[in-house]
Amino acid sequence: MAKKTAVKLCGQTRAADIEYSFTRGADFCGVVVEVASSPRTRTIENAKPLFAVNAQKTFALTADAPMALYREIAKTLMPGYFQFTANEEPATVQEVRKRFGIPVFKSVHLPMAAEPGKTAGVFQALIDTYLDAGADGFVLDTKTPRMFGGSGKKSDWNLAEAIIRGNPGVKILLAGGIDPQNAAEAAALAPWGIDLASGVETAPGIKSKEKIDALFVAIGDNR
Repeated sequence: MAKKTAVKLCGQTRAADIEYSFTRGADFCGVVVEVASSPRTRTIENAKPLFAVNAQKTFALTADAPMALYREIAKTLMPGYFQFTANEEPATVQEVRKRFGIPVFKSVHLPMAAEPGKTAGVFQALIDTYLDAGADGFVLDTKTPRMFGGSGKKSDWNLAEAIIRGNPGVKILLAGGIDPQNAAEAAALAPWGIDLASGVETAPGIKSKEKIDALFVAIGDNR
């Protein structure tokens, strides 16, 4: 039997959308917390009803947050996972894992097209550093100006595939520009999972039931 590809629907802003996402078959959801640069960001207070749906399957996305914010998120929202989306150091991954016992995924930003010097080996060295620090997984996203995710832009999927194949057994989510039309192609690269935000939206943070339905039909997981 082929391995099931996990599905994460990220950038959630409404409890009803999270409820539908999980009902329809999502394995995980994600909420951006206190990230001023994101159009999908929620305050901790506004995020409470979102995490109340299924906190243990919901990622809290942060960007270069201070330790006090990680502490407040862990205490108040009790997420199943943190996702560090910006320039967090391996030492921060290690410290957050130690202090709060919450798994941490680290975003790795790939170029949209092949770039000199941006090889799988270069990214592998980065990934190994975070693995040594205790990272539980990675999100391969797309490098775009002034954004840490949710851009709707595809990365260099040849590079992404090389990274995925070079890390058997590592939990790697492929993100960036995935939608119902190319989700099966993304899943065929054999990541642990695929991660969508704008690809199932009508506007930033507003999920579309029709697009979510189309996604699960497209990947052959019509639950």
